[in-house]
Amino acid sequence: MPIGSIANKNAFVFFILFLLSSMRVFTFGAGIFYPRLFFTFDNIDNNFYWGAADKACELATEKTPEINILFRQPGNSFKTEFYPVFLTKKNYSNIFVKNITYIYEENEITVLSDVKFMLTPNVRGIEEHKKGWITNGIYYCMNGRDAEPEDWKDKSKLWLETNFEKIFKGKKNGDEFFFDVRITYRFDNEEEKTLLVPFKVKTFKGRYISPFAGL
Repeated sequence: MPIGSIANKNAFVFFILFLLSSMRVFTFGAGIFYPRLFFTFDNIDNNFYWGAADKACELATEKTPEINILFRQPGNSFKTEFYPVFLTKKNYSNIFVKNITYIYEENEITVLSDVKFMLTPNVRGIEEHKKGWITNGIYYCMNGRDAEPEDWKDKSKLWLETNFEKIFKGKKNGDEFFFDVRITYRFDNEEEKTLLVPFKVKTFKGRYISPFAGL
């Protein structure tokens, strides 16, 4: 048999073995290669806003909170990102967070305290890909991920990344329950405020997400 044919056959066998091994990883790797459970967070307060920044500005009222909180769990990560969005009547330059507390069942867990984030006061267009506030002339909206921490190297002073499986212990696929986030903060020299954000959490079975998904 020609050497080239042998090499091609060996390569094909290796590919099949690799594929079978990968399938075993995807099937039995829950909790090792990807999360055993996946959680979604639905804000149950109708006063909070959703959608694009320009729409949020248009729909805002006096009852609309200054901070909305989203949670995002990318890919096969075990940690969920805390994703704030600001909707205010001014283009502030700083936000001071006294504390952020997770409230679950009878437990209160302070997960961030005494941090400052710097906000660019610049106003930008909705189509411009740069940091800044989007406004309709009355309300100003900014993606909180654009906020600059005082020290990027100090992970205790950055927006949160949380492994909720360690907090929501004993949960299984299909479970639904309530969870709150309390944040005490102030913008620039404004008065300090405390905001309670209520969520309904839904639990799903984790699954492996291919890094090539969507390509």
